Amino acid sequence: MLRSEKELSEPFVRQLSLFLENRVGTLREILRQLTSEDLLVHGLSVVDSADHAIVRLIVDRVETAHKVLTDHRVPTAVNPILAVEVPNERAGIRMICRSLIQAEINIHYAYPMLTRPHGFGVMIIHVDENSTAHALLKSDGFNCLDESDLGLAGF
Repeated sequence: MLRSEKELSEPFVRQLSLFLENRVGTLREILRQLTSEDLLVHGLSVVDSADHAIVRLIVDRVETAHKVLTDHRVPTAVNPILAVEVPNERAGIRMICRSLIQAEINIHYAYPMLTRPHGFGVMIIHVDENSTAHALLKSDGFNCLDESDLGLAGF
């Protein structure tokens, strides 16, 4: 069973990771299924290979999206991830990286969010240790979003 946002003790968002066949129209069909349920896609990353692709999504209602995907037999994993607001200055992303490197926390992958719930750019970051990374970022003045923030970036 998926943990709800209230059960997550720190400000994380949950990411859906999908394992898809790499064929024309597959991503479009997935997005059609999600938008038909009035789900808003906040973030999207695609890593492909010759036969398959890993699609990572940040959506406004994770439980609903997970149900839609599993009902359509799409292999899907859900995991907590950091969503960090990027300061509106040239070195914003570098400042985030500097905070994480202080504790030798590796960034496994990152991608931008498409929406700006509080008017700032947001970087989705997968790291070694979410709790430690969150504490460091918070102590350095960065704001990490939680799922309640995702409802602010509607139409």
